[in-house]
Amino acid sequence: MNPPVVTTIGDKEDAEWLFRLLQQISQLSEGAILTDSERAEFIAARMRLIEILRQCNDARRELFRLADEHIAQVAEGKGVFVNESGALVIEDDIGPRLNRVVNSFFVPARTALYHLCGQKPAGGKPPAKSILEILTGFNFGFIFIFDQAKFEQAAQKYLDAVPGVRSKALIDTMRSDRTSWTLGLQEIRDTIIHDTEYDGLKMLYKGNGQKVAIGFPRLNNIPIFEFVEMFWNNLIDFCEEMIVMALCTRMPPLLAIDRIPEDQRNGELPYRWQGILLNEPTP
Repeated sequence: MNPPVVTTIGDKEDAEWLFRLLQQISQLSEGAILTDSERAEFIAARMRLIEILRQCNDARRELFRLADEHIAQVAEGKGVFVNESGALVIEDDIGPRLNRVVNSFFVPARTALYHLCGQKPAGGKPPAKSILEILTGFNFGFIFIFDQAKFEQAAQKYLDAVPGVRSKALIDTMRSDRTSWTLGLQEIRDTIIHDTEYDGLKMLYKGNGQKVAIGFPRLNNIPIFEFVEMFWNNLIDFCEEMIVMALCTRMPPLLAIDRIPEDQRNGELPYRWQGILLNEPTP
């Protein structure tokens, strides 16, 4: 018999988001009414989602490492420098690496939403069930529809089939995040993959005496590092909230999940949600 294999899937920096999607969600899911097969499917699908999120996170961290290393090298007069004649010399063009790392963040970020919400069949083959489909019985791939009216029509079909405040809360959260960032993520990913005229992100340098000033690129007029960090935080929050909302639709009528106020959260155990007992049934 082979010995068990123990794999560490994160480090100290990953502790909070992994805790939220693993430990916290596992505990909350205990209150959901799921069959044994549904629970097994849910656990497997959640782990697939986390593996995709780890890819996003690796790319995010590599981006920051690349920037720190480049800044340090240029400060030492290496890679990009001003020569004796005053010309700006770029010996280490990090543009391709920068674009590869940024692309490696946004492409799996979109894939993570497929694992979470669902997608349309491709080539006549039905896609694997998403987390939301396992928990609700519905494919929420319509979140990717750009046309707002068509999105609302598809959302209403779900609400008509599963009426109640819990289902409405799920759709309301999905609608809000569409407006604030998920459609933007979709546009960025589609540009990276499909737009043959997309020329990638560009670095800027300016000589200042013997020193070199570095200008990192922007997306939507936001510095690339802030932009990636914002999307990473949005992605983790959205995955957490959508799973919580979907689990809530499978809770008994007198049991629900509520957000823990920030001033009541434990700094060492980053629970953000808790199960609560209701005074009267809520559909």
